[in-house]
Amino acid sequence: MSAVLQQAPRSRVLVVDDDPEIVTFLATLLELEGIESQVATSAAAALSLLDRGLPSLVLLDIAMPDRDGLDLCRALKKDPRTRDVPVFVVSARPGKDVVERALAAGAEEFIRKPFENQELIARIRDRLSA
Repeated sequence: MSAVLQQAPRSRVLVVDDDPEIVTFLATLLELEGIESQVATSAAAALSLLDRGLPSLVLLDIAMPDRDGLDLCRALKKDPRTRDVPVFVVSARPGKDVVERALAAGAEEFIRKPFENQELIARIRDRLSA
């Protein structure tokens, strides 16, 4: 078996948020930690990126203008290509009902903004190594 086939694929996190500053921040944070990232500022852009390769994990904002993040989460969980890709919802929305709705939509984790950078990275690394 060649060395290329023996190497584990590098983890890639798809960051989806309509705020360009947030996607830039999260992508930079991930890259500084050695985690490859891909960014999308809309649900439509996120879905189009799936044709270029599947992410290892999705970081997803709820409030987006083109399509609600929870709707995108449900779509990812229904798609046979992405049904097993972990989704972390990242949101500043308050309330226990928001967390429950995110988990009911298929998200594995709910991360409330603002968050501690190293805690976010630790949770991502834990999921990627599982």
